Amino acid sequence: MTLRIREADLTDLALLNTLGYGIYRAHFQHMWISEAELNDFLDAEYGYPTLEQSLQDPGTSWYLAEASAPVGFAKITWESVIPQTSVSGVLLNKLYLHPTATGKHYGKLMFEECVMRAQKRGKKYLWLEVLDQNERAYRFYERQGMQHIKDIAFKTPSQQSRLKIMGMAI
Repeated sequence: MTLRIREADLTDLALLNTLGYGIYRAHFQHMWISEAELNDFLDAEYGYPTLEQSLQDPGTSWYLAEASAPVGFAKITWESVIPQTSVSGVLLNKLYLHPTATGKHYGKLMFEECVMRAQKRGKKYLWLEVLDQNERAYRFYERQGMQHIKDIAFKTPSQQSRLKIMGMAI
């Protein structure tokens, strides 16, 4: 099946909200100790006010991946400094697929589209964060040419996780 990747706009607000909450829960809900903290996180990431502001920010772009129906999304911040470094580049904030859409090479197509769009903007470096527990994503990004840079902590009141920062020249 053909995958279509398009830039999202304000008319996609409800779709991004639904995809964000649904896909994140499907992949990561089991990693959260506190349901309340998970809900707060999801509201901060995918609530209507957050999405509306992000979609209007010229420094950020959202992309929707559609096969016969929407199957995923990506979010890019066009210039961001890697925490605790002086290295700056394009931050691939999110690249998520619905569980039924994994294993179909859609992630690779989405990643390549993000790299191509960054290169068209004259960007030279791409980086991202991957949860330490998300070994499948880490291996996927390694196959795309990304290398581990460093680890940082992600903390909530009830738990702490480690994020692996990965990057690559583009």
